Amino acid sequence: MWWVFVAALLFGGALIAMSLFGSDGDGLGGHDANAHHDVGDAGLFAVFSLRNLTWASFAFGGIGLLAVLTHRSPATTWITASLAGVGTLVGVHMLFRALQTSEASSAPLDALAVGTTAALVLPFNDDGFGLISFRANGQLHEMPARRADEVADMPSEYFAECRIGWIENGVAVVQPTAN
Repeated sequence: MWWVFVAALLFGGALIAMSLFGSDGDGLGGHDANAHHDVGDAGLFAVFSLRNLTWASFAFGGIGLLAVLTHRSPATTWITASLAGVGTLVGVHMLFRALQTSEASSAPLDALAVGTTAALVLPFNDDGFGLISFRANGQLHEMPARRADEVADMPSEYFAECRIGWIENGVAVVQPTAN
């Protein structure tokens, strides 16, 4: 019976170690903030992503092996190991879902950006879009930008320093501060 727990512990531990210390690129440990290679919004099946199963396997194997080494009864061993695995599976899923939800919401950044002073990083192209940078919450952010309608004909040089008037579909509408 102990070999099942050792195999689960080694499987989960190896995948966790690879995700934390290696460059496997699949974001198992959440190391790559932009990697969301899970099942997504597939309802109940989203719980069974590789990341969640990896952590559940590690918990199942670790608790099971600990119970075997401390001479617990087989029933107690299987029940506690299974509960640890299922609890970890659901807990990790809920944790990463909460992190993903808070990461995806840009409304707070938009609210902080309106009215701030920004610097034009890339001049406006023929389509009227450029790139600005600004500080919000002590961090430097970049955002695509376009000129406000009333100053649409002004050259990019006048927008070296500009003010964000509002944000429209993820694009900042800016006016020069010297105007």
